[in-house]
Amino acid sequence: MTPFVLLCAIRHVCTEVGQPAGPTVTADAAIVVHADTGRILWGRNIHRKTYPASTTKILTTLILLENSNPDDRITAPQDTKKIPESSLHLVPGESISAKDAAYALMLRSANDVAHAVAVHFDGSDAGFARRMDAYAIKIGMRDSHFENPNGLPSPWHKTTAYDLAVLGIHARKNNQLVEISRTQTYSVTRDPLQKDTLLVNRNKLLKEDPNNWGFKTGFTNDAGRCFVGYVKSPVGDLVTVILGSVDWAGDQTALSRWAAGTFKLIPDIAEAHPVSVRAQNQSGDIPLSLAPAKPVAAILSQNDMDKMKVELPVLKAPIKKGEPVGMVAYSLPDGTVYKVPVVAANAVEAQFAPADALRNPAAWVFLAAAGGAYWYRRRAYDRLNS
Repeated sequence: MTPFVLLCAIRHVCTEVGQPAGPTVTADAAIVVHADTGRILWGRNIHRKTYPASTTKILTTLILLENSNPDDRITAPQDTKKIPESSLHLVPGESISAKDAAYALMLRSANDVAHAVAVHFDGSDAGFARRMDAYAIKIGMRDSHFENPNGLPSPWHKTTAYDLAVLGIHARKNNQLVEISRTQTYSVTRDPLQKDTLLVNRNKLLKEDPNNWGFKTGFTNDAGRCFVGYVKSPVGDLVTVILGSVDWAGDQTALSRWAAGTFKLIPDIAEAHPVSVRAQNQSGDIPLSLAPAKPVAAILSQNDMDKMKVELPVLKAPIKKGEPVGMVAYSLPDGTVYKVPVVAANAVEAQFAPADALRNPAAWVFLAAAGGAYWYRRRAYDRLNS
């Protein structure tokens, strides 16, 4: 499992990062990331540690799905009744399938099911929280600490908008989790005496916009309204995080619409913005065109394109056509850098060559001087022999 790092060279703690005119949101901390390239498009207080509420259950569900079969049984422990709402109202000793448990976590946000999952794997909430911390570190969540599997209030149970975006980008790769988070209603299979079987997704945006694919809402008095979202956008997949909001749905809509209206997806930045260098050989500086060794996708705004800076490799002959010659770095105003491996599109010889000379102004000066000297000596010789 490879840790994921979002594309932004500057560590922003209490400021906004992104374009000159960002979206209008109510959240204390928020971020929108282009999931396909990992670029942070905009953020506010993205590294501020705060309470995640029930968005915690995204991580709990991932661990459950990755470490169980759908038909495995999850049994409610004896202290189940002590777990506060939201819940599936499990009875001590009752068991449900791992598949049903995953749906209950994501749709009902069932705290008692999260507790049952923790006990199933590690014997306690504290034991499972250690597993959560280890998992978080493996995927690149560097500023998170979990105390329980459900997000219930705890002074030390905190994360950041940045870390939850890393979690969201990782979660979108799990097809089971995405399918669950997109489901609007689901029926749990339980003992006939247990009537609480219908689960209704609390993500109301699923009904309003089919491009909203997930993931999860959350709320406590201390955390405020929270949401980690996954959107299919015209510019590619977006992952959003909203923490400490008074209107998570409005914030989510504002973030996704702003991103889609501000940016363009460039499949190959080097092809869209071609560059050339001058390679040094004995004739001087010879023009050398560069071609991308592989396409590197970029997501750019007009502001990015207007202010983009390009850093080119310094090259010396001989260079063969198609030879790898290093990297071209495209630097954006917010500190994002796209690095593209490039190859030579033409050859440059090391030795003096007539074709090279004809392209070199210094060579023309040399030839003119040599011709003038020859003409002067020829006239002097003719006068002596006349």
